[in-house]
Amino acid sequence: MCARGVRAGLLLLTLCAIWAPEAAAQPGTGPRETVDQPFTTTKPSSPTGMRYTGAYHAPGNPHGNPPYMRRMVFYPPRGMRYDTTVPARCTAPDVVLEVMGPAACPAGSRIGGGTIEGVFYVPVTHSFVFDHYKHTLDVMNGANEQVVLIKAEGYAIDRGHMRPDGSIQFDTPACFPEPPTGCVDDYVLQLKTFTFLPAYTRTIRGHVRSYATTPPTCPARGYWKTTVRFWWTNGAVDTVASKEPCTRAAR
Repeated sequence: MCARGVRAGLLLLTLCAIWAPEAAAQPGTGPRETVDQPFTTTKPSSPTGMRYTGAYHAPGNPHGNPPYMRRMVFYPPRGMRYDTTVPARCTAPDVVLEVMGPAACPAGSRIGGGTIEGVFYVPVTHSFVFDHYKHTLDVMNGANEQVVLIKAEGYAIDRGHMRPDGSIQFDTPACFPEPPTGCVDDYVLQLKTFTFLPAYTRTIRGHVRSYATTPPTCPARGYWKTTVRFWWTNGAVDTVASKEPCTRAAR
């Protein structure tokens, strides 16, 4: 009976390890933001998913509104890899995506989803809040980019371009719909963002390939670090780091 109980306990521990939804990360805080981006694995060189939670506020006042966000750039841990050839790619132009949203893309190009919350002021005058919104969003795979589709009356589009240094740049719109020349008047204020991209793998010619792969090694400090930089319309630039725990190889 004791041996059977030990075996049952070991099995339970094994199942808990297998089904652990994600590794606990350490959020990063800045003057106008709190960000958290845990990975779904702690193992180096492994397929991973990731969550992102961002909350934005006035400097030193978590209950006040932040400035309008102009740009957001993610700098993943050194050695982390994204392979946009693994999922199907969404190639629809913006004019089609604005009307059809994810339906304009191949089903296999959806790599995640989430929500976005904020305040929609009356354009030009900004005299009162027209809507305190909370919209769902879909994250689609594109050629060296992530295409974020925000469901409102139509779809707002925010493309995250993957740059040569491995970072991902989002130029966040502060109006809707955004004209081709960009926003002239800022009136859509972003307060919170949540996204989840599960691990995405596909077997190609007998080899398992992953959309996102963790760095090949775990640093001696025991965690990877994702840095997020924010540009605000008042000229402020904030840099915030989120720490993702990793497992070092046994000697």
